[in-house]
Amino acid sequence: MNPGSLCRRSGLPCLMAVVLFAAASDGNEPPAAFGVESARALIAELGPRKAAEQVSSETTMLEAVASGVASARHNWLDVGVQLVGGADAYAYLKDRLVQAFSVALQHDATAVLERGASGLPVGAVCGYDPFFGAETPPTRGEFERAVAARERLVAGVKRGDVSAARDSCLAALRQLRTAGAAKYAP
Repeated sequence: MNPGSLCRRSGLPCLMAVVLFAAASDGNEPPAAFGVESARALIAELGPRKAAEQVSSETTMLEAVASGVASARHNWLDVGVQLVGGADAYAYLKDRLVQAFSVALQHDATAVLERGASGLPVGAVCGYDPFFGAETPPTRGEFERAVAARERLVAGVKRGDVSAARDSCLAALRQLRTAGAAKYAP
């Protein structure tokens, strides 16, 4: 049977199949997703500082790392700690990672506080404004509720080995509350 006659009978679905086949067969496959194993390999190969440089210059990598850290999965948190330690010269990367750890705090406060011993700037993570960059600024009440929820999560961490990180985090949250009271309208 002639492929052309098959396409004349089936119309648009056949055309789409031909286009997809052509796209797949031209040898240009999309890059593999940048996952936690890729991030670990990059850090092992280049070291944290060079890996941070590469991640900060590749939007796809940066967003994969940020979303991985924000998920609070332990393996991503470990990658994030290594990269944030090497990100001193890359302000945007460091800010995105601090923001991602701030989101992760809401999912697993204990895991985030544990990383304080590994060099995570817990004060910056906990003091990160949850509404920073929001298109519509929240009311003071919305801000207060968001900070109060974080305070409850952090105060609920009772493990002695993270008590210093917990206390640092709670202090940063108090400072955030004070700054937000002046910033957000009632």
